[in-house]
Amino acid sequence: MCGRYALTIEEQQELEEFLNAVDHGIIPSKNYNVAPSHQMPVALLDENGNRLLETMYWGFMGWKPKDGQKPFTPINTRDDSISSKPMWKRAFNSNRCIIPMNGFYEWTGSGKNKVPHFIYPKEGTFLAAAGIFSNISPVEGVKSYSVITTRPNSLMENIHDRMPAFLHPTEFDKWLNPNNEQALLLDMLEPYPDDALSEHIVTKDVGRVQNNYPALIEKASLF
Repeated sequence: MCGRYALTIEEQQELEEFLNAVDHGIIPSKNYNVAPSHQMPVALLDENGNRLLETMYWGFMGWKPKDGQKPFTPINTRDDSISSKPMWKRAFNSNRCIIPMNGFYEWTGSGKNKVPHFIYPKEGTFLAAAGIFSNISPVEGVKSYSVITTRPNSLMENIHDRMPAFLHPTEFDKWLNPNNEQALLLDMLEPYPDDALSEHIVTKDVGRVQNNYPALIEKASLF
């Protein structure tokens, strides 16, 4: 799965160039500990086919809850159910997006012995996760999104049984194109190449959402 990630930007232009997208509002610049409910930049197509960067709420809200009920906002969507489950089908067909990140966190072990890992690209600054979005969220006027997950590659299989479905920049157009068939889109939701990612153990401080600073993504010398 993907329950935490990092996105830090020195210059806004970096992200715009990576995604070939235009900023559509204020984009957060540095978040070393992105967690559910945070509002983060996401790339999507507008009604005119322009690729935009828009701030969205992490946690896909498919419907508005009844008065007094807590909204259901899952943060991940499995690739093997995205085309069949009613929760996801409509968004998969018409509301696809791309979630940029510098890397993501995953834990091994259990309880007090859980060990956090940071997984990041061997080359370049960003990764681009395939995602879907909803036009509503718990925050009025803000869209919400979910990160699509797939089976692990060889690097990840000893850490977790799921990982984000990352896209190569050459696939961005095809993923966002509203006219593409489901079969083509599903074929894109493959584990990222084994030799394209690196990982290292990081501080357990990342487990607290309140912690948010550069050392969270750095290799830990010891606990």
